[in-house]
Amino acid sequence: MKHQKLVFIFFLCVSLFTFAQSDQDSIPAFAKNGISKPSILSTNPFGVFISRLNHNFKLKASRRMEIDIALESGNVWGPNVKTYIPNDPAIRREMSNIPWFSRQYFVDEEMLDAGYFEIETDGVIKGLRANLTIPTGKNHELVVGFRASILTNGKFPFSSLTTDRFIEFFHDNVAGGDDPFDRRVFGLDEAKFLYTDRNGRTFDLGNGDFLGAGIETHYYYYPTFLNDKKIYFNLGAHVGTNLSKYNMSMDIGASAAGVKQFDLNDRNFVLIGLGANLLRKNAIDLQNDNFDFGTNDFIGSFEVNGEYTFVSKGKTYHSFGINYYLQTSLHQKDEDDYNIYVRDDDSSKSWGHGTRHLYKDTNYWTFVYTFTRKISTSFYIQQDFTVNNNPDLQTGISVKFGI
Repeated sequence: MKHQKLVFIFFLCVSLFTFAQSDQDSIPAFAKNGISKPSILSTNPFGVFISRLNHNFKLKASRRMEIDIALESGNVWGPNVKTYIPNDPAIRREMSNIPWFSRQYFVDEEMLDAGYFEIETDGVIKGLRANLTIPTGKNHELVVGFRASILTNGKFPFSSLTTDRFIEFFHDNVAGGDDPFDRRVFGLDEAKFLYTDRNGRTFDLGNGDFLGAGIETHYYYYPTFLNDKKIYFNLGAHVGTNLSKYNMSMDIGASAAGVKQFDLNDRNFVLIGLGANLLRKNAIDLQNDNFDFGTNDFIGSFEVNGEYTFVSKGKTYHSFGINYYLQTSLHQKDEDDYNIYVRDDDSSKSWGHGTRHLYKDTNYWTFVYTFTRKISTSFYIQQDFTVNNNPDLQTGISVKFGI
């Protein structure tokens, strides 16, 4: 019973993908339009509960309606850490002079006057995204999207590269050494998400549990004043409605992005894109007991994307992209200077990263391959090289076609 929602999600996506492949001749031709980038937003344990914004690197508004469907799979891991935020300024000053990993030995938890939250994450977060693009004018378009995510132990299909066992195999044989994050101490391919926020609200989720969903609306305008120089811009306005019982709210944001095209010859070209956006998290709360998924009200992100494309004799576009994504921290950074972190007794390696890095700007690299003919199909692999609370490894596939 636990997997029924997940089975339905995958069945729906595979069915749509199969339909697109088997009936290509009946689908309106889909033309490559800018950088072929699916959603590369990470399955961050806190991020899945809010909207966040995916940068848009298209050259112009779509001329017909389009559908894109994406599946994503990201391995998340962080052993149990209790975090105390002292209220006493004197204690804060004292803690700021002690290394973060030693502060727990200088206080008595039971006597401490402090705020408190606790987090533990383990598993593979599976995500589904579906978007409908609707042209609303020559240089305007509206995108209406749906997203959902679920926590799994990674044993379900399409998780081969994101399981604990594969990641530890990589650490043993390629880079990282023997169990650098203590995964084996707590058991491989488990699923657990424990969170108590600083207001005392708690959930404890396991394999097959639904994390959340949302409906997103994006409006884009594409100015054309620099198109003759093969420089393309778009401006966006965004509203995301979060529908999970843990955070039912609306987020509001704005974005800007630009793309420059360099033609190498009639069959080879390079696109360089830059994008930035700003999101007001929980701009409108739709219920009174939302969980606290970060003390920063505003979240900004920056993205740089490079893509090389060649056109084969069959008029198929083969695109190879590399992407760097940077996002501001979910928590206010100054707290990390004096927070008191208390680790699980069984954890000894990199035990603080799942909590402390909520106070750090997150970043990751994504490598994308896309082939485009009558439909566009993308595959990507994503790596958090700085271990800053994003999935250690994330993969995804998306299909986009005209209707």
